[in-house]
Amino acid sequence: MNARERVWAALHGESPDRPPVSFWGHQYDRESSAADLAGAAVEAQRRFGWDWVKLNPRKHYHVEPWGVSYRYAGGRTVKPLLESWPIHRVEDWSGITPRAHDAGALGEQIEAVRLARATLPADVPLIETVFTPLAILAEMTESTEELRGHMRTDADRVRGALEAVTSTFEKLVPSLLEAGAEGIFLATVDWGSLRLLSPGEYREWCRPYDLRLLEAARGAPFNVLHVCKSRNLLLELADYPVAAFSWDALDPTNPGLATALHHLRGAAMGGISFDASLATADPKRFAAEYARALEATGGRRWLAAPGCSIPPATAAENLEAVRAAALSTRLKETPLP
Repeated sequence: MNARERVWAALHGESPDRPPVSFWGHQYDRESSAADLAGAAVEAQRRFGWDWVKLNPRKHYHVEPWGVSYRYAGGRTVKPLLESWPIHRVEDWSGITPRAHDAGALGEQIEAVRLARATLPADVPLIETVFTPLAILAEMTESTEELRGHMRTDADRVRGALEAVTSTFEKLVPSLLEAGAEGIFLATVDWGSLRLLSPGEYREWCRPYDLRLLEAARGAPFNVLHVCKSRNLLLELADYPVAAFSWDALDPTNPGLATALHHLRGAAMGGISFDASLATADPKRFAAEYARALEATGGRRWLAAPGCSIPPATAAENLEAVRAAALSTRLKETPLP
């Protein structure tokens, strides 16, 4: 199979020749322009032979149109520091209005998708990262607690800002698909966890806006929901209309791969560590994680991947170990787990 055939087989519960595999993460010195971002993603795919590419833009691209800025200290592994943000008091939410979806940082992402799609092999699927609207609002404040407080004290103003952000991204998503993305990677960030929201609060503050973005991506073959953090709400979101669900299946407070596959309507993406240990741990550890995930899923409806974005200092040997384990796998026709 080629990469696209392999990914599509995994997404649809068919039998790939082996599980598809891909990793992604920040490279802080190569995410401030469309050319750099696309170039870094393409180079990683060429080096490791990833079966799909998840474009991993800078974490704040989606709030730059509303005045958020970060200062880059320089270097591939040095995180940027928050420099300015628009919400300092609850009344400031009234200034969060719709923005042009194809200009500034958002236009840059459209161009990054276009450049990556033009350079990647034709058989390698490409998806682009988009964030749930409430997570975007959180990046406009100095802390998540500030947003949580405003949700309690002035819900109408916060909902007005949610509407502005959602309407902007409803226009961006089709443009990303037109530029060559084959789906969106919709990430909940901290908000898909019981640490911040109850299931009822998620249904009120996130679900309607999430579903509007997924509706904007309807028809794309490779939409993914990424449910971040521990104590996550994955099973609450199991009915989302996506082809795959991504989460940290190794966290003991989250559903494991085998358990989740009994509830999810799509495929599972994950099963491999993504923490700082990727920089120094023995590559055999990651080959072993791959083997355990393979056993849990039977290699069906599973895409081998990290539970979240990997650190920039990740050792190439550890990525190569997972890739080698995947290449050595030969799947047989087996019943669905």
